[in-house]
Amino acid sequence: VSSTMLVCSFPMFHLAGPLSTKRVMDDEQLCYRFLKRLRLTDDPEEEGSATPMSHYEEVNSLLHKLRAEHQVRRPYDEPSCFMGPGAPGAEPGEGPAAGAPMVDVVDACAPPMTCFQLPDVVRCAEHGLGGRCPQCSEQLVQNIPLPVYSTFCRVYSSLPWDALGSQRCTLSASSSSSRSTLSPPPSWQSVELSFPAFVALAAGLAPEPGERLLHLGSGSGQAVVAWSLLFPLAAASGVEGCPTLHRAASAAVARLDPDLQRRIHLHHCDPFGVQSDWHQAGVILVSAAGFDDDAMDRVLEGLQAVEHGTRVVTLSRPLPCQLPSRSPPGFALARQAACRTTGLNNALVFIYRKLPIR
Repeated sequence: VSSTMLVCSFPMFHLAGPLSTKRVMDDEQLCYRFLKRLRLTDDPEEEGSATPMSHYEEVNSLLHKLRAEHQVRRPYDEPSCFMGPGAPGAEPGEGPAAGAPMVDVVDACAPPMTCFQLPDVVRCAEHGLGGRCPQCSEQLVQNIPLPVYSTFCRVYSSLPWDALGSQRCTLSASSSSSRSTLSPPPSWQSVELSFPAFVALAAGLAPEPGERLLHLGSGSGQAVVAWSLLFPLAAASGVEGCPTLHRAASAAVARLDPDLQRRIHLHHCDPFGVQSDWHQAGVILVSAAGFDDDAMDRVLEGLQAVEHGTRVVTLSRPLPCQLPSRSPPGFALARQAACRTTGLNNALVFIYRKLPIR
């Protein structure tokens, strides 16, 4: 037998080259094996009775099933935000790969935020929820991490608000050494801003890290507690002369974590009796509801010793001034706005900045 006959006696196998035409069975067989390997097909007993699909329908079905599997596995495949580089329990080199978009990492680690709206900051009956007026046109809404607001609501959830709303403390007229008599004596009425309104106010003050808040007439201590929650490195002091309100503030602070309690200082005394200590705060909040002109003069007198740059916020009444600029000497009126109080009404808020001595 010749060599030529040996070659012709074996069947010829055609190997498809780069330019040769593929057979339809090759693609169909590939899709079938791929589906079988991923275990995305239906019950094998039903495969024989199913209506045959075209090549396009098979590929489209494959893509739909891959997407469904990706959606199921996605919660388990995303990296935890606590396992970044340097996190407890993370090995060196773990975490997002180099060049990965940081927005995805931040979104995965960001806590849920509050959904405060403008009516939570200022109450205005002149328009609907989506309207604006001169009273609320300059107000901004600041949202914060939801756990912070949840902690605030938890510590004040059991206070008797009906009994605390009408509390006020009438102070002695001899509490100031420079003024011996006042008729009638001033009363530190409990006027406190709502939590969303105070958050917006604090954001506008832009305090430095560790800056202290002093609240004169602190009431149930809501501003003091909110300040310590919003600024983890800052301390807050409240001075309240009403025993009932002071006990309510102390009970609320006792529900906080120990590290927060160490940064909160509550004092049950006459705010005018501690004027020599007002200069220790970088932000001074004065609840001036119920004050007369003589009482506001005493407040301005006590503010003369504060450092320049100190922000002074008065509720309900401005600092006394006879100048067209509406600011007393040594102070600049930075802003005036209406903010919502815990009594569901608005209180005028006046924000001043102490000017340097020239």
